[in-house]
Amino acid sequence: MTEELKKIIVQDLNLKIGGDINDLSNAYELENDLLVRRNQLQSSLNVVNDEVPTKLSSAVTKAELNSKQIETFKEKSMVLKSKVENFLERTKPLCLELDKRFQAIHKLEYVLDYLKSFEKVDDLSHQMKQCNDDEQLVLWYLDLKDMSKSYTTIHRAAYVTEYTHYWHNVLKDKFTKQYEDYLKLLKWPFTPNKENSPPPKEILAKFSNLTRYLFLIEGQANESVPQDLEQEQDPCLPVRILLKPLKKRFTFHFTGSRQTARIDRPEWFLTQTLTWIKDHQTFVKTHVQPVANKLELKNVRAVDEFNAGIITLAAERLHTVLGLYQTQGSKGEIVDTDAAFAHAVDETLGFHRELMTITGKETNSVLSVLTKAEIFVRWLAVEKKYALTKMDETLGSEQWSEAVAAGVGAAVGSVVWVPRGADWFIALLKTIEDRYATLPQPGHRLQFLELQLELIEEWRVRLTQLLNAAVSTLLAETFLVADSSPHPLTAVINAAHHTRTILLQWAHSLHYLQLHYYRRQFQHFTQQQHRDDDTETTTSSSDDDEDGTEEETSRKEGETDETMSLKEVELRAKKLALNDISRQNSMTVNEMSQFDITSPIANLAVTEPLSGDTDAEEAGVFAEAPALLAHLRDAGLAALTEHILLEFKAGLRDYKKQKWHALLMVEEMALSVSVPLCRPLSSLCARLTSAACKLAPALTSRLRAHLANEVDQYIFEEVVLESWFNTGGTMQFTHDVKRNLVPAFAPPNKIASQVNQLPKLLEACKLLNMDYDDARRLRASLAKRTSASAEQLTGQGIRHIQPNEALQILNQRTDLSDSNSPTSVMELF
Repeated sequence: MTEELKKIIVQDLNLKIGGDINDLSNAYELENDLLVRRNQLQSSLNVVNDEVPTKLSSAVTKAELNSKQIETFKEKSMVLKSKVENFLERTKPLCLELDKRFQAIHKLEYVLDYLKSFEKVDDLSHQMKQCNDDEQLVLWYLDLKDMSKSYTTIHRAAYVTEYTHYWHNVLKDKFTKQYEDYLKLLKWPFTPNKENSPPPKEILAKFSNLTRYLFLIEGQANESVPQDLEQEQDPCLPVRILLKPLKKRFTFHFTGSRQTARIDRPEWFLTQTLTWIKDHQTFVKTHVQPVANKLELKNVRAVDEFNAGIITLAAERLHTVLGLYQTQGSKGEIVDTDAAFAHAVDETLGFHRELMTITGKETNSVLSVLTKAEIFVRWLAVEKKYALTKMDETLGSEQWSEAVAAGVGAAVGSVVWVPRGADWFIALLKTIEDRYATLPQPGHRLQFLELQLELIEEWRVRLTQLLNAAVSTLLAETFLVADSSPHPLTAVINAAHHTRTILLQWAHSLHYLQLHYYRRQFQHFTQQQHRDDDTETTTSSSDDDEDGTEEETSRKEGETDETMSLKEVELRAKKLALNDISRQNSMTVNEMSQFDITSPIANLAVTEPLSGDTDAEEAGVFAEAPALLAHLRDAGLAALTEHILLEFKAGLRDYKKQKWHALLMVEEMALSVSVPLCRPLSSLCARLTSAACKLAPALTSRLRAHLANEVDQYIFEEVVLESWFNTGGTMQFTHDVKRNLVPAFAPPNKIASQVNQLPKLLEACKLLNMDYDDARRLRASLAKRTSASAEQLTGQGIRHIQPNEALQILNQRTDLSDSNSPTSVMELF
């Protein structure tokens, strides 16, 4: 008995007995109840014991009877078994004889059936010869074809196959002749200039029946062709017949010595190809494809096969023509083979675009001609040759520096700083992009991208040469008078800036992002292949144990990188580019929500991006080109700044010698600009204004900031640090800085007081105008030269002047001079 059961019994007894120890009546009742139940159980057991002997004896009796019956059945089965064995032994020779005769009968039946199959084929062929019903002929031919598929024995299969081929050729020739006759009645090929009346319904019905017969006798072999091989298979039989007269016409007109076959006029046969497709594909779609659909020929695409057949003619002729340019050029029959080649490429690309418009599908048969190795290399060479020639012609012209939107007909608000040469160069790059963007293989597009990068580098080199030439032609009066005529120096700066801006914008377009990511993925793919090759090579060699361990580790690390096919590399590059575009669009939406939607939209082609300095931006596929153009732009701005400051620095000679320590104190309202500063400042402002009219707005801001920085540093070093200032001199210098110099460099759309273009001069004015007590305390603190000196200057709002320079400025205040000063103030007078 388990503990759990014991607990249950104890709980049951406690409930029945109760909790009062003095009252045991429940216990007596429980005892009496248990005694009654015990007596009942004992009595039932006694009754069972009395019945057991009677039941046991009857069971034994039945078992003995069953045992006897089993023995009887065993004896009978042995007797039957012996009789069967005796019978089989007696009939065995007869069975063997019957088996032999049955096998002979089966052989004779097989031979008879074999001979009847030959007779059946002969009879079927004889009936087909005497039959004039086309429908019945096709049905019998299909039966014959089914027989050829069902027979497996060599001789019979060969016999039926020969008959099948024979009747296939007979029916093909017969139906082809009828098909061509009905095509003539339909006036095929169609002539668009003639007004053709719609053909009778009887002719169209017979044409559809013949199309059906041709599909049936051709068979359904194409259905087993995989989908990726569809373009490599031949067109179906009806389409081949439809193409036959067009091929004949194409050969007649565009091959040989006819005038229409001139190799310098590829547009003739390309245009004719488009015309044929446009005029005939509707008929094929309406009257041929539905027949194939009814027969459930899933891999038959009559329109695509028809178009592909005509395009193949053009592609073969184009390949021949492009190959003849080299041989004909060597014979002197074509004056300029490169021009003829370029013309053929233009016509081919235009043909491809028009073809996609007409068919609505990507067809690369013609483009594959241009991407063949020898032709593609020449295409790149011709593109580069003409681009460089045009670049030299453009930059050699005097009009290259003129603004694109300049002149009488310029629109209001149009950009007047983009040079014609830069605009032409961007158009050249865009034209090249439009040419190769349709190429199916990204590897070919990458080669054209390399050509674009070469042209960008050539453009930068030529601009650098023009920049050096422009700097050497600067005169004293250059930029002194504002005029609308461009200057070569500003034109070079604008050209570099415009080119760089466009390249940065293109770098984030879908086209160039795909190329960027594909190049990265392809480089990774190539490195992985080389790594695998190196691993196999090093694994095969066993120089020492240590090297072998390192190679095995590198091989295991390489296994974590999944090796992709080139097709997968291209698909992944497209996916990454689309993700980048989506991310840019989401960022643009978030940024646009922060601006006023009523403000005018800037022209992104001619303005700087709004996100600050673009030197740190990702240049993408253009790599170092934007950075090099930015360096060229900055070099031009530096040269322009140096030229503008040349006379300014020379004119400050008298301003530096002014006695700032002895100037009389004048009321602030009576102050005016210092006389020695008037001429150099006015010439600087004139040159700055003249240059600003010729530069892009963003470049004008850069030039103004650069000039302000140079002026700030120069006057600080040559005037502030070299002069003593009394109260009158401080007031005059502060007036010159805040009321004249700062406004001179402030942008037109900003208040001068809100611009911090001259930080050192403004902070120097703050030191010179500081209260006496504060100045003495600051000077005493700076004199100690502790680490807290810089923090004290920062607390006073002085961040651009060093502590030693601030101490020097304070020491040169005449009101703070004492016996410890390095020079006595009286010696200045």
